[in-house]
Amino acid sequence: MIQDFKFALRQLLKSPGFTAIAVLTLALAIGVNSAIFALINGVVLRPMVPVRSNEVVNVFNCRQNANHDYRQFSYNEFRDMRENNGEVFADLAALEFAVAGIGRDHEMRRSFAFLTSENYFSMMGVHPFRGRFYNAEECRPNANSPVVVASYGFWKRQGGRADFVGSTLQINGQPYIVIGISPEGFCGASALIAPDVWVPLGMRAQLGSAFGDSESMHDLANPKNYALNLVGRLRSALTIESAKSRMAVVSQRFSAMQTDIEFQREVQIQKPSRFSLSTSPEDDGPITLIGTLLMAMAGAVLLIACLNLANMLLARGTARSKEIALRLALGASRWRIVRQLLAEGL
Repeated sequence: MIQDFKFALRQLLKSPGFTAIAVLTLALAIGVNSAIFALINGVVLRPMVPVRSNEVVNVFNCRQNANHDYRQFSYNEFRDMRENNGEVFADLAALEFAVAGIGRDHEMRRSFAFLTSENYFSMMGVHPFRGRFYNAEECRPNANSPVVVASYGFWKRQGGRADFVGSTLQINGQPYIVIGISPEGFCGASALIAPDVWVPLGMRAQLGSAFGDSESMHDLANPKNYALNLVGRLRSALTIESAKSRMAVVSQRFSAMQTDIEFQREVQIQKPSRFSLSTSPEDDGPITLIGTLLMAMAGAVLLIACLNLANMLLARGTARSKEIALRLALGASRWRIVRQLLAEGL
C-alpha cells in the first residue's frame, strides 16, 4: 500500500495543473462550508445561555384581550414579580439596553451597554472571568455606584491588561471603576447585541436612556417608568409549556398590583429570541429557516465540487486507459489497479 501512495504522489507531481485545480476546488468548497457552519453555529445552534438554557424565558406583559398592546415593566413591577411568583420562577432579572460612549482617555466609541439587576449573571449561570459582579446595594434605584463589568471581548480589545480590573473607564464622559470581566463568549441571551459593558441598574439615572427619555423618566423609582425587560429562569421541575399553564395565576397577581391603570394586564412568557429586542414575543423561526437554507446551499456547493472532481478523475482515467490495459496485460489484477487508483484519489 505504501508503494501505491508513493506512485500516486509521483503521478500528482507529474501533473501540477491537475493537482492544483483539484486542491483549489476542494479547498474552496470546504472553506465555504466551514465558514457557513461557523456562522450558523454561532448565531443559531450554540446555546446563548451556558447553563440549562431550556429553563430561561423572556417575560412580557400586555393588555388583556389585546395581544398587540405590549409594554415593558417598571422597577416596582419587577420587584413585585420577583418576590411573589416563586412557584414559577426560580429567579427573575431585569435589564435595559443602552448605547453609550465607552472607552478611556481619547479612545471613545459608541457601543452597547446593558443595565441589569444584580442577579442577572447568577440567573444566567455564569461566573466572572476576573474580579466580581455587582451586588444588590449597587443596583438599588439611584444608588450612584459607578462600577462596571466589562465583556471578555472588550477587555481583549483593550490589550488584555492584567491590571484592567480596578482601572477606570469613561462612559458618557463619567468615570466608572471596572470591578470584573465576564467569561469568554458570554453576551446574554441575544445574538443581536453583544454589549461591551454591563452597568448596575442603580446607575440608570446617571447613565441616561439610550432612547432620549426625559430626565424624570431616568429615575427607576418612578412607578410610571416602564423601561425594563424581564428575563426569568423557570423552576427546574417546569417546562415552558407547563409554566405557561400557570401564567393565569401570575397574571392575576400582577393585575392586582395595578391599582391605578385603566386596563387589566396579563403576563406571558416565551423562549428568548436570539435576534429580537422587541417588547412583544417573537420566535426565531425565520432565522432558523434561513440557516437551514444556507446549510443546504453550502452542501450543494460541496456536492458540485465533488462531482467536478469526480469528472476530472474520470477524464484522467480515460486518458490513462492504455496504461491500465498494459498493466492488465502484464498480469496485474483488477483489485491491484483499483487499489492504485484509490490511492491516487485520496
